[in-house]
Amino acid sequence: MLVVCLKMLFRKTTRKRFVCLILAFLFIIGFNTYSYVRQYLKTEIAKNNIISENAFKVFFVRMRTQGNCLAFLNKHSMKLNELGSQLVMDAFIYQNNLFIQFQPDINGNTKIEATSNGARKLLCGLFKIDDQIQSFYIESDSQEDSVQIWNIYVDYNGIGLSPEMIKTRHTALLGDLSDITDMIKGSLGRSRAEVVYTVRDTLFREIHSAYRGKREDPNPYLSRVESIVPLNFLNILSHIASDNTTDIIDLAESVQYKEDSIIETERGYLEIPDPYKESLIYGDINVYPRYIPLYIPELLTQNWNWWLYYNIRMKEAFTDYLEKLQFMGSYLFSYEKLKILKEKVRIINEDIHANHMRFYMTDLTLGIAFPFMMSLFAFIHLKTELAFLLMFKNRIRELLFIFWMLPVMLMFFVKVGILSGYLLLVGPEGISMIQGIFLPLTICFIVASLVFYPMNRWCFNQLIGDNINLYALHKGR
Repeated sequence: MLVVCLKMLFRKTTRKRFVCLILAFLFIIGFNTYSYVRQYLKTEIAKNNIISENAFKVFFVRMRTQGNCLAFLNKHSMKLNELGSQLVMDAFIYQNNLFIQFQPDINGNTKIEATSNGARKLLCGLFKIDDQIQSFYIESDSQEDSVQIWNIYVDYNGIGLSPEMIKTRHTALLGDLSDITDMIKGSLGRSRAEVVYTVRDTLFREIHSAYRGKREDPNPYLSRVESIVPLNFLNILSHIASDNTTDIIDLAESVQYKEDSIIETERGYLEIPDPYKESLIYGDINVYPRYIPLYIPELLTQNWNWWLYYNIRMKEAFTDYLEKLQFMGSYLFSYEKLKILKEKVRIINEDIHANHMRFYMTDLTLGIAFPFMMSLFAFIHLKTELAFLLMFKNRIRELLFIFWMLPVMLMFFVKVGILSGYLLLVGPEGISMIQGIFLPLTICFIVASLVFYPMNRWCFNQLIGDNINLYALHKGR
């Protein structure tokens, strides 16, 4: 039956018009599917890139004074927790320098110890300082009280700068470290103050810059950070300033400079001082200006839309809160990053929505119009053959099914062919990203097929009515 129908459709007198009609519709359907898949992959890559960008999981909030810092904690900590965010207690920015704890685990191996919410681990990966942290502690017996460390800081975005500029930044960093030392020293007596200054000179007289592996360009959303300094250095100074259990003479020798920028000190001095373990670190000294990392791990997530696609869901309550803090004077170290983020999310979501809407409208319209035109064309131009066929074989049901199935299968093969070709083109890595495209394609195909079924029966209503005049059909009336 199918062979007979195909011969009828491709008879010589109707072949040219029919083939042109099929090719035109199939080309439009194929091009629409190809455009949809291509745009889908483009928006999917952009969506995944912005969601996986760790720079959008941390913001630096300015604390203008010590009192402002404490007031901020009392006023905003609970609200921030409600919004799914936390202040990172063991890292801060002074001037353009990020101070962060360089801390292997207790067993002495090189695994980075993360804070309870993973914020410090995120920062270490964000600034690509994992290698420096892993090599910060020189191998030693974990049972010994003393330990050797590298006397280093990380020059974060010094790529392309002239030697004079790098030297100027190094000098400015030493000045910042000297200022912080004065704040840590506070009102100590003369002897202990001299010990603190001696330790400071020992620590920072030969400090050198450690480069970040391959010297990659810095993250553009973090480019204002110039140097990354181990917070452990400040911990050493703080421990010595408060250590009343050791003789002054022995205390002065608790930090020794070795060759090749190696420092030997007490293991306990490298840990966070007790007063800061459960509170904001160094919040009791006026390190001005101070920027505290504000960590929000799920600011951007994927959101299922009833139009059968995933777009980006942003916690607008948190971003609005950040803007409120900005307007109230708590300047964000990267305020422009927040604006860039909101604009990017808006554009990507609009592109995703427009791509699916355009595909649905075009695919459903063509998926209904194409088979309808095929059925109508078949009935108008092939009435003689249909009537002749029905005179000898009572196959009206099979005939209707075939004229419903042919255009549906043609659309199916075109879509599957386009999608298969695209998957071969993008390779195995594109398969995981393209999984979300199968449901919209399937839904459109099923809807178009179901809508076309009664339309197909309507095209051949003269053959399925109560009174069938085969002679009139045979004569083309």
